Amino acid sequence: MSIYRDSAIVSIDGTVIVIVMVAAGAVMTRYNILDKHGAESLGKLILNLLLPALLFTEMIKSLDVSKFDQFAILLFFCTGKTYLVHVFLGCAVGWILAKITKAGKNMTRLIMACIAFQDTTAIPLIFAQVLGSGDVTKGDKHFKEDAVGFVLIYTVFVTVYKWTVSYGMLKPVFESGQVNLDINESLSNEKNLGIMENQIIGIMGSPTSSMVQVIPVKKSWIWTIKKIMNPPIYATIVSIPLALIPYMKEYVFCGSGAVFTQNIFAALVTMGATVSPLICILLGSKLSKGYPASADISNLHIAMILIGKEVIMPLIGLGLAGLFYHYGIIGRVLCVSILIIYAGPTSLQLLMICTAHQNQVENISKIYMIMYATAALPMAAWTMGFLIILY
Repeated sequence: MSIYRDSAIVSIDGTVIVIVMVAAGAVMTRYNILDKHGAESLGKLILNLLLPALLFTEMIKSLDVSKFDQFAILLFFCTGKTYLVHVFLGCAVGWILAKITKAGKNMTRLIMACIAFQDTTAIPLIFAQVLGSGDVTKGDKHFKEDAVGFVLIYTVFVTVYKWTVSYGMLKPVFESGQVNLDINESLSNEKNLGIMENQIIGIMGSPTSSMVQVIPVKKSWIWTIKKIMNPPIYATIVSIPLALIPYMKEYVFCGSGAVFTQNIFAALVTMGATVSPLICILLGSKLSKGYPASADISNLHIAMILIGKEVIMPLIGLGLAGLFYHYGIIGRVLCVSILIIYAGPTSLQLLMICTAHQNQVENISKIYMIMYATAALPMAAWTMGFLIILY
């Protein structure tokens, strides 16, 4: 069987898995088997128990002192603090596309964030698992374990930047002509006072308004740190020293005959294995409701986000990761892991950030609706291309 056919089969398999699970979530929601409260509880369960279990077990199994150089490269590929690679380039691409379409300030920031910050816990994670089970990658021993570990470690790194860099980017900014409420003029006219009050309530009371808030609520740096330090981060912080303590991995957690390998650790592994399918089901539940009719983002801006995220960024990733691989700086498994991350859709955590700011929630919901309904297809095409090039 040729490499082209093998690559196509693996890519299509990953796409079908994602589509079926997302469709299942949508159907369950349509028939009210999974209602709004159930979806919210499921999201909390994933965040507070299942994802931490996955991160803890994968970090214990994957973290190795001999791989520290590859983890440093992985940090290089996701960091924005030092203006390197993905976040910086994603913001630059988004800024250029926003200027071409003459987007306003808030829309420009939304476009930049959607292109720069990608999801790593849904579609890319599933593709990493599927690739590890295919014939194409069988030449790389432990491909599945290593690839999943790289994707999850990348998730930890980039979460910090999502809640610092993108959190600052998505704060609402004043744009001339955006606010259609003149407070001073309204205050001078008693008849307009009731109208003004209703308008303010309408702006402040709706978490989906894309207008500038009249009374902005400033969040402290402590609040930001609390948002960064979520259960998955805690699980990762705990797992790192445990994985690096000599003989702890072999004799306590996951080695042959280890104390916890067939009981507690096995239970955590089983819980962690449910993360990817449940995230896809939850995503299907969200997509089944469509996007808010009041979303005012134009089709042109959505097209720019799709082009930037699903075309330009994978090309950039291919150039950078391919260059590192060509010169022997990174291995093939890490190269493939980076490439499928670059080809992934926009991070779902941006919705949480927009909701916290009460800014652009309707618009990013519409972006998710369109992007995640189509994301599996470009992911399959890019994955097939990556495999053909590297294998």
